[in-house]
Amino acid sequence: MAINSLLVLLIYGFVFAWLTIPRVAEIVRKYKIFRKPTERDLHWRFVPKLTGLSFYFALLVVAFTFVPFVDVQRLILVLGAGAIVVYIGIRDDIYQLRPAVKLVLQLVAIAFFVFGDDLVVRNLHGFLNIYEIPIGFDYFLTFFIGVFMINAFNLCDGIDGLAAMLGIVISVCYGAIFYIIGDYLFLSFCVILIGCLFAFLRFNLPHKNKVFMGDTGSLFLGFVFYLFTMYFVTNQSVILSVFVPHKSLVVLAALCIFIVPILDSGSVFFSRAWHKKSPFKPDNNHIHHLVLHFTKNHVMASLIIVTSLTATLVLFSQLAFTVAHEMTTILFLVFLIFWYVVLFFIRRIVRKKRLR
Repeated sequence: MAINSLLVLLIYGFVFAWLTIPRVAEIVRKYKIFRKPTERDLHWRFVPKLTGLSFYFALLVVAFTFVPFVDVQRLILVLGAGAIVVYIGIRDDIYQLRPAVKLVLQLVAIAFFVFGDDLVVRNLHGFLNIYEIPIGFDYFLTFFIGVFMINAFNLCDGIDGLAAMLGIVISVCYGAIFYIIGDYLFLSFCVILIGCLFAFLRFNLPHKNKVFMGDTGSLFLGFVFYLFTMYFVTNQSVILSVFVPHKSLVVLAALCIFIVPILDSGSVFFSRAWHKKSPFKPDNNHIHHLVLHFTKNHVMASLIIVTSLTATLVLFSQLAFTVAHEMTTILFLVFLIFWYVVLFFIRRIVRKKRLR
């Protein structure tokens, strides 16, 4: 795909979101489509959500131009399953959907690909010395990854700009990967999302007339990133095998790209369990809350987190091509454990300061 074509898609995504986000916000304000703020919300005034609808419709509109050139079945699966996830987000933004209903609908959306496109993780290619995954557990793992990624990314959408900035970095990473392996449909989706998210920041960061993407946007982004991850990890392209030093590093690359939600959700879950609280009870102890506690500024906190993600990606990209794949994996696990411990003690410090 030519650079000019990618530039056109980038501009399209930016302009589409730039034009549609204010219209959605206007409708939300006019008809007062709001859900009462909860104790977790950092904004106690009514701010329009649902603007994440723009991301789905941007892909929907441009998707029809790809019909003659791509696997129509996969395109239908993306749009159909995406519509279910968007529906979950809309209902949750307005009525706060019950967790059990959200889970069932998310499983249905994931099932579109598990059974419609046989998108199942059956081999880790030596990552953690795991190769073939037993039949049955491979399906469980695939569904678990989907539910985790969708909801973990949603939980990162807690301060201004963070979800959009993370989405841009993740989309750039997968855009480069899909460019290399020649998956032009998903490459186009990555470029369009980058444009949409840059436009969204224009309306999300200012204090005046602020908007949120809401669960509608963050759940949809989490679902799209899950699809990107699955098609990357299960890809059998010869080009990919040449580009990556060892197949197990594909799994490691996916983990690095999604490292912020992994650290955030995992450390929060552990912290709640440690203090004998329900792991599923919401609180203000996520990574972005901790960084915000020290910076007192949403944009600065978001930039610190995204810069850390970028530095992590650069670090492990270098390690993947300079040391043995086994050592790269070990260093990643040490890195993961180190940050889990650091976050545990940071939460203790913040908790003590809040109690004063």
